[in-house]
Amino acid sequence: MEPFWDLVEGGGTGLIKPEYRTVIAIGLDDFAKASCVKGEDVIIGLSDGTTMTGAEFINTAMQGALGDKLYVGLFHPTAGSVNLYATRFASDKLRTLAMAENLVCPWPNCNGPADRCQVHHIDAHKHGGHTKPSNLTMLGKYHNGVNDDGDPGNPGLQKRKKRGKGKPSRGRMRRHRGKVRLQTPGGKLVSNTDHVSSMGAMDLI
Repeated sequence: MEPFWDLVEGGGTGLIKPEYRTVIAIGLDDFAKASCVKGEDVIIGLSDGTTMTGAEFINTAMQGALGDKLYVGLFHPTAGSVNLYATRFASDKLRTLAMAENLVCPWPNCNGPADRCQVHHIDAHKHGGHTKPSNLTMLGKYHNGVNDDGDPGNPGLQKRKKRGKGKPSRGRMRRHRGKVRLQTPGGKLVSNTDHVSSMGAMDLI
């Protein structure tokens, strides 16, 4: 915040430099399955009957060759990012995972960069949606506002539902086969076709 106030008060030397984070996406192989949570880490069960923490799995995969200045996310090919939390607001760690998965807002035809988006619960927290990586994505402020947060347990959710003040539903974000897509009121799943959208972690593993 200090560079911002320097700029506001006229003492700044120019624009605020963006802060970048490097995230390496590592796929969770078929022989490994996220089984439970221990503290802030996930426990991974391996097909040979042993277990290890997510951190141990990452360290084994990375062999320590890239130093300690990188962020590493663990992603499952169909469930999305792997880790579990029960808090209402996403931590920096969860936000970083969501940004690595969706570099831009996943709403179709949107190119809003993830670092200007809001963390969005795919299944709304008010309807029991958990604050865990597989239930989070990044949405621009406008798309987060028009997303239909109705109860996903209601089968008639998308059928001609009216939003406040008589506005028709625009649809809602949904995770399908690991990727976040817009589910239209008619039930069709639509992906964002922006070229940067195809560079997120789930498209690379």
